[in-house]
Parts: sequence; C-alpha cells; structure tokens
Amino acid sequence: MSVRRVEDITEALWGSKVSPAMISELNVHIEDWRNRPLQGGRYPYVYVDGIYVRRNWSEEFDNVAILVAIAVNEDGYREVLGAAEGMKEDKAGWVIFFQWLRGRGLDGVKLVVCDNRILAAAV
Repeated sequence: MSVRRVEDITEALWGSKVSPAMISELNVHIEDWRNRPLQGGRYPYVYVDGIYVRRNWSEEFDNVAILVAIAVNEDGYREVLGAAEGMKEDKAGWVIFFQWLRGRGLDGVKLVVCDNRILAAAV
C-alpha cells in the first residue's frame, strides 16, 4: 500500500494523517514482527488459510493471496504465527510458507486445519 493511501486511510479513520516518517517506522516494526522467532513453545494446533485481497501494482489491480497461520500453543493460547503476501495458494507456495515458519521456530505440530485440498498435500 502506498504511503499516500495510508495517509488517506488514517485521515478517514482518525481525522488526521500519519506522517510518511511514521509510516516507514511502522513498516519496520511490522517486518520485525513478521520475522520474529517463534518462542511460544510448541504449537500442536495450526490453522492456515489463504486470504485474497485486491492490490494495486503500478496502476494494475490484481488479486493477491496472503497466506496466514494461527496456532494454539501448549498453554491453550492463540497466536498469529505469520502472514506472507504474494505467494500463490498452491502446493509450492504452502511448502515455502511452512519452511519459513519452521525456520522461525514452528515445532510440535500435531494437527493442521485447512480448507484446501492442495494444502493438505503440501503438509
């Protein structure tokens, strides 16, 4: 999303624009969060899905998949493990997504819940 679009959205929601510097700083925090080590212990239950959003790429609109994983840890607490944009919701995309999660510390999975037959083959 462009800085200009974020400024417009924040103005509509809160009545004032957020500065471009603030938007850049928030983007750094988001990337830090996305790539953080998973330290919640083992995650026996993982729920995954692909969510499609329309995105503007250089004046062209496309549907883009965002792969999302939410887990329940051993203590019973839910945690958003990750979200990755731009990958396809196909076997190769899911394999890359799970490798990324495992590289960050995903462990102890006993059950993956999904609504996609291709994903089930990838797991």
